[in-house]
Amino acid sequence: MKSPFLIDLPGTEISADDEKRLNEIQPKGIIVFGHNYLSKKQLKEFIASVKILLGNDTIIAVDHEGGRVVRFPEILPDLPSAQTMARFNDASKVCNYAKESGLALKELGITLNLAPLADVAGSTTNLLLLDRCFGNDPVYVGEMCVAFIEGMHEAGVQCTVKHFPGLGPAGDDTHQLETLITLDQIELETLWQPFLKAIEAGVDAVMIGHAAYPSLDMMKPATFSERIISFILRRRLGFGGLIISDDLEMGAIKNNYSIEEAIGNCLSAGCDLLTICKNIEHQKRAYKAICK
Repeated sequence: MKSPFLIDLPGTEISADDEKRLNEIQPKGIIVFGHNYLSKKQLKEFIASVKILLGNDTIIAVDHEGGRVVRFPEILPDLPSAQTMARFNDASKVCNYAKESGLALKELGITLNLAPLADVAGSTTNLLLLDRCFGNDPVYVGEMCVAFIEGMHEAGVQCTVKHFPGLGPAGDDTHQLETLITLDQIELETLWQPFLKAIEAGVDAVMIGHAAYPSLDMMKPATFSERIISFILRRRLGFGGLIISDDLEMGAIKNNYSIEEAIGNCLSAGCDLLTICKNIEHQKRAYKAICK
């Protein structure tokens, strides 16, 4: 039985240590980054080797949003940032860009794109997030997300919308800091509109962000919140697909919780796939905790 992890591998080929760890942990998925890449041929062989070890049903994921969030720009078609694509004011053009990129991802063996962002930008949006958003109008953001998803689906690649329940208002960066979003529930419900449109369009996965939303859960960040994940996303919005945590090694989590606490809280809240990107020891500890 596979363990509920999405993990990174450190190099451009699978070492003996990697093979041993993969055989032990049996993660549901692997996420690929620029440090896994040397050439198109090498990357395809690397991904094929993962599938030989773990099975053809293994999720092979990548962050391919466009703009500066592109892992292998040398071998992939141009994909502008969400902010740039939004200026086209043309959903069909966004769909075509996504389809072209999706076909290239599929050729590499990638099965799941951890994009697009359904976050709605605003006056307080962190600058590192701003160009990754389709804009500040929830309806328009939803339309662009749907176009992106449809293009990827036409290419045969699954999609993820992120970061539920909406990271747009965050002034801080969850990669570094604990982040608090103090909007009331009615204001937050407006930010859910793009997620709902994506769900209606058949998006395959939703990624949960690490910000805390006191109006929804006084005690826990979204990643650990049963109310946000199981009640709002599952029951109220009716999402039946894969729920993925953002990277559990981000500062918003690791500064306050051990990896064992993080995975326990995620699973209790209703996450299906737990992302541990970099630290091999964290991956091993997380697997031991799951076994216990």
